[in-house]
Amino acid sequence: MRIALFLLMMVSGQMVFGQEFLLLSPDNNLKVEVVVSANTVYRVYYKNRLILHGKPISMTIGKKNRLGYKEYAPESSTRSVNTTQNPVVPYRQSEITENFNELSLEFKSGLGIDFRCYDQGFGYRIRTSFDRDVTIKEETMGFELTTNPAVWFPKETSFYSHNERFYNPTTSLELKNGNMGSLPILWKWENGPFLLYTETDLRDYPGMYLKTDGIGGYEAVHPQVPATTAKFFDRFEMVGFTKPYIAKTKGSRSYPWRVFTIGSSEADLFASHLPWLMAQETSLDQTEWIKPGKVAWDWWNALQLEGVDFKPGLNTQTYKYYIDFAAANGIEYIIMDEGWYKLGDLTKVKDEIDMPELLRYAKEKNVGIVLWVVWHTLRKQFVEAFNQFSDWGIAGIKMDFMMRRDQNMVAFYEKVAKEAADRMMVVDFHGSHCPKGLQRTYPNVLTYEGVRGLEWNKWSSALSVDHDVTIPFTRMLAGPMDYTPGAMENISNPKKHRANYKHPKSEGTRCHELAKYVVFESPLQMLADEPTAYQPEKECMQFLSAVPSVWDETIVLSAKAGEHILLARRNGQTWYVGGMTGSVGQTISMDLSFLGNGVFEMDVWRDGENTRTDGTNFEYLNEPAINANMKYVISMAEGGGWAAIIKKASN
Repeated sequence: MRIALFLLMMVSGQMVFGQEFLLLSPDNNLKVEVVVSANTVYRVYYKNRLILHGKPISMTIGKKNRLGYKEYAPESSTRSVNTTQNPVVPYRQSEITENFNELSLEFKSGLGIDFRCYDQGFGYRIRTSFDRDVTIKEETMGFELTTNPAVWFPKETSFYSHNERFYNPTTSLELKNGNMGSLPILWKWENGPFLLYTETDLRDYPGMYLKTDGIGGYEAVHPQVPATTAKFFDRFEMVGFTKPYIAKTKGSRSYPWRVFTIGSSEADLFASHLPWLMAQETSLDQTEWIKPGKVAWDWWNALQLEGVDFKPGLNTQTYKYYIDFAAANGIEYIIMDEGWYKLGDLTKVKDEIDMPELLRYAKEKNVGIVLWVVWHTLRKQFVEAFNQFSDWGIAGIKMDFMMRRDQNMVAFYEKVAKEAADRMMVVDFHGSHCPKGLQRTYPNVLTYEGVRGLEWNKWSSALSVDHDVTIPFTRMLAGPMDYTPGAMENISNPKKHRANYKHPKSEGTRCHELAKYVVFESPLQMLADEPTAYQPEKECMQFLSAVPSVWDETIVLSAKAGEHILLARRNGQTWYVGGMTGSVGQTISMDLSFLGNGVFEMDVWRDGENTRTDGTNFEYLNEPAINANMKYVISMAEGGGWAAIIKKASN
């Protein structure tokens, strides 16, 4: 690791006047002024433009001990880091540069604050150093933005939520006082820049929401520790009364990073890996067993199979069919979703399912089985259930319906991740909040939901192609996103789209759907439709069988949040390109310079001539000789898409 000096200035050293520290990003484009007086506040400049004022940083321990208030003359230290990191499970890059300057302040009260500045943004976190457990009444965090930037603010109505909201664009001043939003949240100033706010390294502590003040300011709110809960059915556990504090925890620890990604363009947002970099490194000794991949999923398509010689449904024959489909198409896993066990008891498998036989068959075919579980039932039968899963040789679990982010629930996420890692199982958190760093600490946590994804088409007509080209710049930048793409029935005219629980369809074109496998990041990526819907689609399966779920390199070729996105991603020596549009079609001249030297062959899936009346219409073609000096024109229809696989030409 190379340690470099950076600029740290202290102005007015006497306690009565306070102190000011200046922290710069390695490229000097980002400047954070930290002012310690009666409170600790900060100001942020990007390319010499003031973009936000941070409100006083403080934490109330017990009823009265307010750390950060009337604290003067902290001891300060600095460091710089410039190194590379290699994620166990990459999802955007297999090698990430980590280059930052850091300022640490230590106060006599036991409070510490770390500020860290990267080229791609900055963050801060609180630390405490007490030799006893502490009760945290609240953490004060907030900021005010200059002028009136546009904002994509996912409104929440309560702390009890799937966190599957729309990111409808508005402005800071149009948000009403008291509106509450889940993270991440994106802002854009006129003529730039972008700012994305989220948190990471969330452990044994409640997740954060932001509330608006109606005049351009935002303040953090946290769910308090539950005192009473009420259970409904096998899965919903709602909080009744709460305790008058947000956490009871160890007194000597660090708290979550408050992360601000800042950049001039959508491409700058994609270049940032701050939520992953600022999370706790993994302590797992062995990680070779962690296997990303694609999944044949049963629930979205209601286990329908067309033209088979048995009755499809929750039975052994149907799941063997899924296993055969996965094995034939290089798909690493199948999921056995809701219905495999008698709800409320993970030890009681449905009579129609021969679990030992399925596991034997899946092992023979080299396909892993992932089991869906309700979190509440898993908590009740924790050791018994995990022992059973280990005895069976289950590859992973999909835990669902958490819908909370209070301290108790956040701690349960980690308990599950650790237990699964100890038993060499991967994890998909469904009905969850978005990623908050746990996927680095426990890289067997492959993906999270926390997004309004394709399942909504089973009961709603509200999911839109504009949503599809917004979430890559909002929710997805927090981490992997289990959107569950793969519909083979595609409706290009949104007015004709109707919800259908047992036979759902997607809005947008067939190529819009294919491109999701390149654009949407998830190391555990679903194929949501039924196997017999894919099998006749030979050209589409040529793409879906080949496309990986993790990437060595990602390049933004063209993008505008809420309008369109075109990405090139490399896995090994092969490039995959995915483009998607919202409700307005696009024609883009694609620069192929990312290919480097040589002649390449490109397979293309593009919107067909009849796409506007038939969303399933597409064209497949082969370009036998392209090179880095070329420009390639891409046309995408409204709600359209474009996908390609590019390899070195064989001769």
